[in-house]
Amino acid sequence: MIKVQRNSKGFTLIELLIVIAIIGILAAIAIPAYTGYTKKAKVSEVVNALGAIKNSVVVYYSEAGSTQDAGDAATITTIYGVDVPTGKATFAYSATNRTITATFQNIGTGVDTKTLILGNTAGDYKTWTWSGTVDASYQPKN
Repeated sequence: MIKVQRNSKGFTLIELLIVIAIIGILAAIAIPAYTGYTKKAKVSEVVNALGAIKNSVVVYYSEAGSTQDAGDAATITTIYGVDVPTGKATFAYSATNRTITATFQNIGTGVDTKTLILGNTAGDYKTWTWSGTVDASYQPKN
């Protein structure tokens, strides 16, 4: 009897199916985490814009002795001289309440239409606190 020896080159069907299943499981775990990170990155852009507006309001107050209401990004730019990005949120400043409000848009589900407020409750323009309706995981620490 002659033995025929086969050279095994390549993967079997079972091995390929196992690899595909592992890749599917890893993708199912990674994709939700990735979307969470992209939302946090977009929210941080808005947080940086709120910080820039706050600095401009403080400078304006130190020079003029008072502040003015600004209901949108264009008015904030005109009065306070800071460029405000308009793609991720709408911004408003209330001189009466001493609050800068950002209402999120185009971020993603769970974040859109939520607000992030940077407020000066002490009235001294030195102490600012974060509040709003956005999840605590997206809010900066005070």
